[in-house]
Amino acid sequence: MILIQAVLIIAFLALLFRFLADPGSYQIKAWKKIISVLFVLMAIFAVLFPNILNSVAHFFGVGRGADLLLYLLTLAFIFVVFSQYVGSRQDQKRFVKLSRKVALLEADNDRNRKLRDR
Repeated sequence: MILIQAVLIIAFLALLFRFLADPGSYQIKAWKKIISVLFVLMAIFAVLFPNILNSVAHFFGVGRGADLLLYLLTLAFIFVVFSQYVGSRQDQKRFVKLSRKVALLEADNDRNRKLRDR
């Protein structure tokens, strides 16, 4: 094993541990955790056996394993950006609903206060 392989494997495992051990990770859905574990396992496999990755790339009609990784990472990046966008839009809609409810409650409280003061 060459030094870069050891460094990459340790880094992947450290990132996975950090992701799963984060106190806020209980809010992360189980399928995202499973995908993260599978991603780290595939990354370690690719680091340990780059020739097999080349064979897989050739099977899919891609020239090199590095190119296949680039294509897969591009897809993963687009997926993450899209899911962040969708989540942001959902949060924005919830915020608008909450703001409307607060405004209605404040208006109702003001009206009740005025009626009591008469």
